[in-house]
Amino acid sequence: MRKILSLVIALCLLWSCCLAEGTADAADGPAELPSLWKAGETHVIEKKTLPLYLGALDKLWPDGFPVYFTDGADDLPWLDLRDFGEFMGSFLSMKDGKGDQSDITVTVDEAQNTVTWMRRDNDMVFFSFAEQQIMWPDYNGFTRRADRPYMDILQGFQTVDDNGQPRLISEGATRERLGSVVVLDLKKYGVPMLAQDGLYLVPMQTLAAFFLASENLSLYFNKECLIFTSPTEFNPMSLTVMSIATTVSETGGLGDLGDGKEMSEEEMRAMAEALIQQALNGGDQPSLYNIYMAGPRGKRSKALADYGLHELCMELDNLYGLKDAHDIDDFMLYFAETGLLGRLVSEDPEEADGAIQELANIWLDDGHTEYFNQSYLSENKPEESGNGFSKSGRKALQSSLTQIRTQALGAVVPGYMEIGDTAFVTVDNFIYSGNGIDYYALAPEQLQFDTMGSIIYAHKQITREDSPIRNVVLDLSLNNGGAAPTAAYLIGWMLGDARLSLKNTFSGAETTAEYRADVNLDHAFDEQDTLAGRGLRLFCLTSPVSFSCGNLVPWAFKENGTVKLLGSVTGGGSCETLPLTTAWGTSYNISGPYRLSFMKNGSYYDVDRGVEPDYPISSYDRYYDREALVEYINSLY
Repeated sequence: MRKILSLVIALCLLWSCCLAEGTADAADGPAELPSLWKAGETHVIEKKTLPLYLGALDKLWPDGFPVYFTDGADDLPWLDLRDFGEFMGSFLSMKDGKGDQSDITVTVDEAQNTVTWMRRDNDMVFFSFAEQQIMWPDYNGFTRRADRPYMDILQGFQTVDDNGQPRLISEGATRERLGSVVVLDLKKYGVPMLAQDGLYLVPMQTLAAFFLASENLSLYFNKECLIFTSPTEFNPMSLTVMSIATTVSETGGLGDLGDGKEMSEEEMRAMAEALIQQALNGGDQPSLYNIYMAGPRGKRSKALADYGLHELCMELDNLYGLKDAHDIDDFMLYFAETGLLGRLVSEDPEEADGAIQELANIWLDDGHTEYFNQSYLSENKPEESGNGFSKSGRKALQSSLTQIRTQALGAVVPGYMEIGDTAFVTVDNFIYSGNGIDYYALAPEQLQFDTMGSIIYAHKQITREDSPIRNVVLDLSLNNGGAAPTAAYLIGWMLGDARLSLKNTFSGAETTAEYRADVNLDHAFDEQDTLAGRGLRLFCLTSPVSFSCGNLVPWAFKENGTVKLLGSVTGGGSCETLPLTTAWGTSYNISGPYRLSFMKNGSYYDVDRGVEPDYPISSYDRYYDREALVEYINSLY
């Protein structure tokens, strides 16, 4: 107890220093609190107990969840920090595999007007209602899993199976630099905190953005219930994938019409479009998305419109990982400069949804920032904004390259191909099927449904007895990225050791970790699992379409020097995606604060500008003439 008390005193002193430094900063930020929430005023508070769905229709928070509303604004929910602390403690305990018993202790100091959350020994959060600030002594440490690295590049990938056997990827040495103390100054942004009537209230969206978004989760509200899920689940593409998965499980496959005939490409496209419409329009099956969209439509209250704008500025100022690259000093000013400000403060939710779509697709215009879906309040979807110059250019090039490849190699290309002494391994997306797949129980021929399975199959073919293979070409020319664990697996296969780095632009934390891949599925991690050291000549084919993990992998090869790059400069994309919602319930993605990097001479460099090839190929037509490419490769030696 004495140790904890000493730590609290020390952190309070640190808090005072941070407040002193933050006072000057506040003067530079947006205007003072909106008049609706001026400090010292007394507000009318109404409590409602609403159903809280915990990621599934059949899983609910016991007895409902208390939600608060102020001054008649029934579309702007507030949560008490004791209730939300219990919720977060339950979630983090489940994440640690300890059941749903809350592992956060909530302490209220009425005299100081503060609330403290304590988790484990040193993981704390302080809420100062007097100063309208939230402080994390260790932002990344507070939500991390106890048995995972400080910043988990593998995103919870299961490295050990249920029997304790090593599984697919091993984690080796790590280098971790803790982030600095993070102070979120709500006062600077006009975002309120309210201590009244024994309650300690913070708007739900603020808590969701800064405590759940880093876990790829959020809280939705539609006046009738709360929903705890990921914004990506409300992405039309995700809904389509779920519909397709259901169809496959019910029919035994998309390509089989049941009479021995295969679907044509036109029939498959028509079916996909029907599934999209079924998913977006609800179909016959209840879903969290349908429940959310069943909330009452209507205008946004002035309170929600004002708060929604200020909260959006606070989130993007702190969590958008490419703010410096876009030369954005302040998002409130940026909204004014781009003509979005009036629409974002409008009481019409469709206007505000349309502004978010335009912000994501046209103005920010990076490959990880994407509009998903409108608010439950909106009667109609916003008019399609199209894409900005960067997205449009990349999509046009992707379409062109796909057409060229199809003409040269046929429609179904991803996978393994041999041309003489050269093996081509084509990976268009880094797909991982999940921790529940038993890769060790399946034959390599059965594993080609995802990227790890394709690598396992390719490794078996390349290393078979009397193999003619001398060259291996990894084709990432149409790779848009995907799951980081799969990228680590592929790098480990090609190089032996996969070294990946991550930097958090919000907290300043840094981590580098080494990984190895079990490719021959013997639960060991040794030279039998890699192409390195076998005398093979290794290449990677890239283009400006190679994005995100499709850009990170070539960077790893460039840093190592063993795998030579062919083609043209990659498309960049250094930040992991961060799914967010607005305060009124719009769903979208941004390039988040977790920036994929490479470390050189002890320093971290982001990979957003792409990597230059070792051997440029000037014509895209030559990318997929694989016989000619084999001749070119062999001419290099």
